[in-house]
Amino acid sequence: MLDDANMKTPADTPGRGTPDRVPEGVAGWSWGGFVFSWIWAIPNRTWWGLLGLVPGIGLVVRVMLGLKGRQAAWRNGRWDSVAHFRRVQRRWSMAAGVAVALVAIAVAATVTLSAHDKRAPRSGEHAGEQLEL
Repeated sequence: MLDDANMKTPADTPGRGTPDRVPEGVAGWSWGGFVFSWIWAIPNRTWWGLLGLVPGIGLVVRVMLGLKGRQAAWRNGRWDSVAHFRRVQRRWSMAAGVAVALVAIAVAATVTLSAHDKRAPRSGEHAGEQLEL
């Protein structure tokens, strides 16, 4: 006799069940889908995410992957369990966080260096005067 912990409902089995129903812990914002769009879509078999490569609709696709990407990835049925799915998606979220942090650091460094460069006098200039030889 199987106990309740070993019994799976159709929604708990990836790729099965009703399209609107996914197990608890699957739905939610997908940072991996939003940040990496088509790169995230390929291993998650969410093929409509490849539309992120099309100019003009890339941002819309990123937002849709953020909103519905986790549900779509679950329905594509390559997960051992909800825990496995959540582990993989958490790794994607951590990678997205690292990527965003690196871009933010690069932008801040560029702005800081650019502002510093504008304030520093050029070689041979002192208080707005040029040295003549």
